[in-house]
Amino acid sequence: MSIESLKTLLETAKFNVFLNKAPNGTACPYVVLEDVTHPNFAADNSTFAKTTSLKATLVESEVHDWTLISSLEAVFDSVPLPYNSDENQDTDEKVCETYFYISFLGGTTNV
Repeated sequence: MSIESLKTLLETAKFNVFLNKAPNGTACPYVVLEDVTHPNFAADNSTFAKTTSLKATLVESEVHDWTLISSLEAVFDSVPLPYNSDENQDTDEKVCETYFYISFLGGTTNV
């Protein structure tokens, strides 16, 4: 699955999705796909296992909508994509963010 395919899948599930950054003034909730990294595992002076990680951030207004979070997780589970999650509540900005760290094995997002 490519990042563009994941974006399309999320949009089909009625999520407002942006790549890398949401435009200023975007109404919550929305999802931002960003931060492609390669936390590869090296051994014996070479790359032993390749992995690509993607961060998907669900941005909500003030309080978490657990139904919305469950819906997003259901999209990831349907593919299936392995993920971990973490959250942050920014009281100054009046938003809640849930971060999903998705792993693509093999060092590419085309799995």
